[in-house]
Amino acid sequence: MEISTAEAARELGCSEGYVRRLARAGRLRGRKVGPVWLVAEAAIVAPETERAA
Repeated sequence: MEISTAEAARELGCSEGYVRRLARAGRLRGRKVGPVWLVAEAAIVAPETERAA
């Protein structure tokens, strides 16, 4: 399941821009659909697992 950058930012306690930068850099699993970034909810719920993978 994927969530918006706004939801991800709210969960992580940071800005949407920072979430987009993390996704672009490959540090947060996400994908761009048209002009919108979607982030894997699992990357937000368990970020330690994402980094280890």
